[in-house]
Amino acid sequence: MIKTKLSVAIAALGTIASTGALAQDAVPGPAVEEVVVTGSRIARDPLSTTGPITIVDSEAIQRSGVGTIDELLNQLPSMGTTGINANDNNGGAGLSFVDLRNLGAERTLVLVNGRRFVSSSSGVGSAVDMNNIPVDMIDRIEVLTDGASAVYGSDAVAGVINIVMKKSVDGVRVSARAGSSENGGGENGEFSITFGSEGERGSFIGNISHAQRDEVTYNDRDWAGLNSSMGPNGNIFTNYGSFTVGEDGKSLTSGYTPYNIGQHMWLAGSMERTAATVNGTFSITDSVEAYGEASYTQKTTNQQLAAQPMYAGNGLALTPDHMPAEVQQQLQDSWQAAEDAYQIELAAYNAAYAQWQAQGSPAGLEPKEPSAAHGTAWDDAGAFDVRLRPVDGGTRDYEQTTDTYRLIGGLRGDLANGWGWDTFLSYGKNEGENSITNSYNKARLQEVLDGTSPIANPQFLGGIGADVIDYIRYDDKEDNEYELVNFGASLTGDIEAIQFQGGALGFATGVEYREESGEFNPSAETQSGDTFGNKQDATAGEYSVTEVFAEFNLPILAGAKYAEELSADIAVRYSDFDTFGGQSTGKIGLVYAPTEDIRFRTSLSTAFRAPGIYELFSGAAQSYEYLIDPCDNGTTNTTGVGSNCQTEIVQSGNQVPTNIGGNPDLQPEEATTFTAGVVWTPSFAEDLSITLDYYEIEVEDAITSPDLQRILDDCYRGGIAAACDRVVRNNNGAGQIIALEGALMNIGEINTKGVDIDVVQNFHYDAGQLAVRAQATRLLEYEEFNSQTGQTTDKLDYIGTSNEAYVKWRGLASATWYAANWDLGAEVQHLSDGKSPYLRLPSHTYLNLRAGWDVNDATRLTAGIDNVTDREPATTSGSDWNGTYDFMGRYAWAGVSYQF
Repeated sequence: MIKTKLSVAIAALGTIASTGALAQDAVPGPAVEEVVVTGSRIARDPLSTTGPITIVDSEAIQRSGVGTIDELLNQLPSMGTTGINANDNNGGAGLSFVDLRNLGAERTLVLVNGRRFVSSSSGVGSAVDMNNIPVDMIDRIEVLTDGASAVYGSDAVAGVINIVMKKSVDGVRVSARAGSSENGGGENGEFSITFGSEGERGSFIGNISHAQRDEVTYNDRDWAGLNSSMGPNGNIFTNYGSFTVGEDGKSLTSGYTPYNIGQHMWLAGSMERTAATVNGTFSITDSVEAYGEASYTQKTTNQQLAAQPMYAGNGLALTPDHMPAEVQQQLQDSWQAAEDAYQIELAAYNAAYAQWQAQGSPAGLEPKEPSAAHGTAWDDAGAFDVRLRPVDGGTRDYEQTTDTYRLIGGLRGDLANGWGWDTFLSYGKNEGENSITNSYNKARLQEVLDGTSPIANPQFLGGIGADVIDYIRYDDKEDNEYELVNFGASLTGDIEAIQFQGGALGFATGVEYREESGEFNPSAETQSGDTFGNKQDATAGEYSVTEVFAEFNLPILAGAKYAEELSADIAVRYSDFDTFGGQSTGKIGLVYAPTEDIRFRTSLSTAFRAPGIYELFSGAAQSYEYLIDPCDNGTTNTTGVGSNCQTEIVQSGNQVPTNIGGNPDLQPEEATTFTAGVVWTPSFAEDLSITLDYYEIEVEDAITSPDLQRILDDCYRGGIAAACDRVVRNNNGAGQIIALEGALMNIGEINTKGVDIDVVQNFHYDAGQLAVRAQATRLLEYEEFNSQTGQTTDKLDYIGTSNEAYVKWRGLASATWYAANWDLGAEVQHLSDGKSPYLRLPSHTYLNLRAGWDVNDATRLTAGIDNVTDREPATTSGSDWNGTYDFMGRYAWAGVSYQF
């Protein structure tokens, strides 16, 4: 086995995120202890892992000053930026997810102590909310960035994040932390008590913590602002012009006036979290140990948006008869002016056309006929789009309250032959209630418009009347829950009968059983379609899976000439789901070290992701998509009427009612992951390690929404029966489209490639130690292919308007000086430039400073400043900002801990 300095050994394991963990005394150490690390159940030298692993230890977490671990993990270059974070105010539902390689949170498996953590229940999702894991209880975080389904089962497509909790502490440790931004908003703090005891036969550790984070508003940031065409008084859009309604509700001004809704909006939501966790072990005999874990987290998150927008497309059918006579007259006058201008143009055209004909109709000189775009009358049906926002009714205030429970009990022990066994049973539950105040009932609004409500003279223009607002307003409430039951048993040891030159064959095997169930119950208004949001049916479903697995570690050579180490790992797993059947996965890895200074590693694995509860069982959600009906004989259908149409129609607007939702016939996504890397720890340089890893991931049968326009074209232009089965029309199939089925399908493919680079160097001096580290990921390729359309989308360099950032380079560099009782460090995070659908975005670089002081053996003070240069996010469209970038600005924090 290779003997080396412990600091370099751990660094070479896959690059460690904490420079603090590298700052150990530079003394020769014994052979590195064999331990179980993420990616295998067989204990081995950490250097001998076949896949790259990043470790973030408790000191790195403490030095970072973060309140939730996703804040820290999202800085790692191997992380993608498609997960939801604290910057997501619109649609995030107070959740924080992390993902690897930009493949999405649902393709990153999150474990706690090597076992699955219950998924978030909001919308019956399939990802773990990182807010539910208390920071002060974390001993380390292991990030494995290759496919690991053969070892851990479904979801480990991009990799695995394993959060290892502290096992014991003797005494009581109290810590507090608080921070504030220079520009206002985002103030947060946390108080935590960790306690425990260690005895001859067992130990336990417990933690109680409370954390709070305030919102960041648009008003808090000079760079933020957002305008809308929907304001309190109303804007009217017609074929013959747009108009702004005055405060009196009777006067009009030509052109519409944007309304600043940013004054009512938050950029980032608030959170309050209380958590209690306890872990313990007890030795029943010298060879049998019982263990248990329990945790409870209560979390409340809030977001705020401007008042509900109302317009023709989402249910505000405000016709001329609902408008004051003064407004009607002004609209009529405006139409007449447009008509008069048109008649003048038409007369000029007729004269020019007659002259053109008289001259023999010369080619290329025919005059162009003017268009009557203003319509045939000022009050043509469908000519009005009145856009309003009931600002006087208040903002839309979102609140999510979740309770997360987790219980684990197990037994483990050693057998006489040196083998070890482990068996456990775990239960997790996440339940939540969501509410949106100042929601509006579309059906009751229609009653007001139809004159069937108690309101005699409703007011809309110039500000919706208070009586109307009170009549249509309600608080939207929904509830949801998710449950996980997991049982497992495993056996590990060396098969002495099978010997290699480097040692005996390592072996691990086991069986697991898992049940997952969830339900999501929208409000009655949402289920009936009476909201201004989309109609959504309730969701409920469950599935179970039984799995068996085996792993082999082949220590082929050790200490031989030109082969200091040659070993191979093989893993296989079979999973039997009651939803779609069986699935097999496998992995093979190889490590070769010709000398102590250098080692090569590679792995090839297959992985899969089973469709989640929402994807399988979610009820139909109504949407209105902008599509062209191939049977439309109007001007918008520029390619002509399809040959398979029963009859020609005039499409009623371009918004086609669509049902989107789950599909019980979905099959699992399948993936292949290849990695190859080199770890160099040169003997001529003390405490230096350099790693370089290449990765390539291909996901097939990815679950995604179909191209709805393609369905219509395939049916009515191509005559494909399967596409026609997804279209429902009225009048026995000859009329308007009343439903287009757009359920999820296995029609996607994702291909991504990249390179990870990591350099760690420790310098040792009489006065202290300097730990320097630089790591980066170069994204080489990221393409998405849709087998339905045959279209490939290249996302390299793409930055979404509000999320997603597939930048070429992500980097993180740090330098920390460690003295006897204090430390001081700087950290630089970099994201390269890219392009949104609207603008080119520059690169973003952030500088963070860190400091720590051990006042005495019991007391430690820490402090830091994030984003020292106050780097502002660049806008992606002029009114949007991507949550990948920092919204907080210059932010100072400080913490203190005391050990009793």
